[in-house]
Amino acid sequence: MEKVSICMPVYNGGAYFRKALESALAQDYENIEIVVVNDGSTDGGETEAIAASYGKRVRYFSQQNRGVAGALNTALQHATGEYFAWLSHDDIHLPHKTSAQIRYLKDLGRSDACLFSDYELIGPADEHITTVTLNAGQIRFKPRIALLNGMVNGCTLLIPMKFMKEYGPFDESLRYTQDYDFWKRILRDHEFFHQAECLVQYRIHPGQDSHKPQAVAEGDVLWKQMVSDLSETERAHLFGSTHRYFKKLGDFLDITPYKEAAAYSHAKSNVLAKDTLITVIIPFWNEVPLALRAAKSALAQVNARVEVILVNDGSTDDLSPLFDLCAKNARVRLMHQANSGPAAARNRALLAASGDYIAFLDADDLLLATKVERQVELMQAHGAQFSHTSYYVSFPGTQRGLGIWRSGKFGGQTYPAIIGCCPIAMPTVMLHRSVVDGGFLFPTSSRIGEDILGWVDLAAKYLLLGIDEPLSVVEWSRQSAALSIEKQALGLSSMIALFNAHEIYSVHRKEIGQLQDALDSIARRWVSAGRNFAEVKEGPEIDMAKIAWETPAGFLEDTGGRTQYQ
Repeated sequence: MEKVSICMPVYNGGAYFRKALESALAQDYENIEIVVVNDGSTDGGETEAIAASYGKRVRYFSQQNRGVAGALNTALQHATGEYFAWLSHDDIHLPHKTSAQIRYLKDLGRSDACLFSDYELIGPADEHITTVTLNAGQIRFKPRIALLNGMVNGCTLLIPMKFMKEYGPFDESLRYTQDYDFWKRILRDHEFFHQAECLVQYRIHPGQDSHKPQAVAEGDVLWKQMVSDLSETERAHLFGSTHRYFKKLGDFLDITPYKEAAAYSHAKSNVLAKDTLITVIIPFWNEVPLALRAAKSALAQVNARVEVILVNDGSTDDLSPLFDLCAKNARVRLMHQANSGPAAARNRALLAASGDYIAFLDADDLLLATKVERQVELMQAHGAQFSHTSYYVSFPGTQRGLGIWRSGKFGGQTYPAIIGCCPIAMPTVMLHRSVVDGGFLFPTSSRIGEDILGWVDLAAKYLLLGIDEPLSVVEWSRQSAALSIEKQALGLSSMIALFNAHEIYSVHRKEIGQLQDALDSIARRWVSAGRNFAEVKEGPEIDMAKIAWETPAGFLEDTGGRTQYQ
C-alpha cells in the first residue's frame, strides 16, 4: 500500500487548525503520515500544543517564519511517502479523500499521474457556500486549461513525491503564488488529471491573504508569466489560435483581482496580427517566370509578415531570376530537390517553415495583396486550424477578366462528404502551425490527387473554415484538371483506387460511389462519341456561361493574356 504524506504548513492556525488536523487524522486510508510545520506562529504556543495533543500520530516540526513556501519545503525534507498531499491549516480533507485518489490512480493505471478534484466552499462556521464542480470534459481534452483558468485547488492535489523532489523546492521569494508557480513547472512535462469528485472543503474567511495588495501584485506577475509561457501550437490546442488564447485568458482574468495581467492579455491579443509570421510555400518545376510572379504576389501582402519558401522540384530551366530575388530579399528561401512531385516539395518546405500560419501557392497562381491578412484574421477570430477561401479564375487567351469560383461556401464538418466532392484549391488553403506540428504531411504515394487526399486527412481531424471571399487567382489552361476530361478521368481513377485501399476511408461507400458515378459519366460520354480514352485530350466540364467574368480593380492583363497586378 502506497504511503501518502499529508503536509500541513501552519501559521497561527487557531481553531481552524484543529479541525483541519482532525480531518487528516480521520482519513479512511491507513498508510499516511501527517507532517506539520509550525512556520513561526506567534500564538503563544497554541499551534504546538494542538499538534502535540495527538502524540506520535503527527510528525511535528517548528521553524522561524519563512512563509507557506518555506514551510512546505521543510515538510518535503522530512516527508517519507510516495505521494504528496497538501492541507492548509484552515481547510478540510473529507474522510475518503486519500483512499479515493489512490483508487483513482489504480483505475487510471498511471502511478505517475498528478490528481486534482472538485471541492466545496465553506464559511467561517463550516456553513456550505457552494460546490465547485469543474468542467470534466473540457479538462479531459485540454488538461493545461485547468491551471490557466485557476481551477486547481492545491489542497485537492495528490502528486508523486518524486515530482515534488525533482521540480522543487517551492520558491520562497513568492509569499502568495508559490503553489501555482510550482504546479506550472510540473505541468510542462507531466499531465494533471481531474477527478470529478468533491474531496475537500475549502474555507472562505476574512483572514485570508488572496486580496491583499501584495498578493495581487505577485499574482499579476505570475499570471503574465503563465499566459506567455506556451508555444503557438500549445495556445492553438487550447483555444484555436494565439489571438483567441490571449482574449479568453484576458476575459477570465477580468473577473479576478489581477487586472494588470488581464490588461496585458488583452493587449497581446490586439497586437498579434501584426506580429504573426506566415510562411507561403511555392513548389515549381521549370516555369521560372511564373514562379517569380507567384513569389512577388506573396511578398506584396499588406499588413502581414511573410516568408516565402520556393522549392525547385528538379527544374532544368535557368533559375537565375529566382537567385536574384533571394539575394535582394531575405524573406525568400530557395530549396532544391530531385524531381519528386509537388507533394514531396511541399513537405520539404513544411518541415522548414517558421510561420505560425502556412499558406500554399502554385507557380502559375497569385495571391491577392490582402489574402494573408484577411485569412489570418478570420482564422484567429474563429480559432480555426484549417481554412480555405473562394477564388478568382483567369483563363488567358480564352476569357478576358476574371471569374469567381465560390468554393469557400464549403466548410464546417466536411468529413466524409469531402471524399465525394472536394472543391478546395491549393492557393486558397491556410493551415495553423499546430497542424504541421501534429505531423501533417501531404501523401506522396501518388502524384495525382495527393492534395485531395491531404485535405481529406485534415477534414477527418479538423473543422474546415470556409471563407466565401475570393482572395487568390487560379490560372487555367486547356491542360488544367478543371477543363481536361482526360485529367479528370485520371484523377478520379486515382482517387477511387486510393480511397478503396485506405484502411479508414474505404468504409465510406456512398462518397466513393459519387466519384465512381462521375467517372462512369465521363466513360459514357466517350463511348457515345465513339472515342478512345487516349484520343480525349480536352472537353471542359465547367459551364463557362455560369461564371461571371470581369476584371476587378487592381488587376490587368499583360500582352500575353496573363493576369498581373496593376
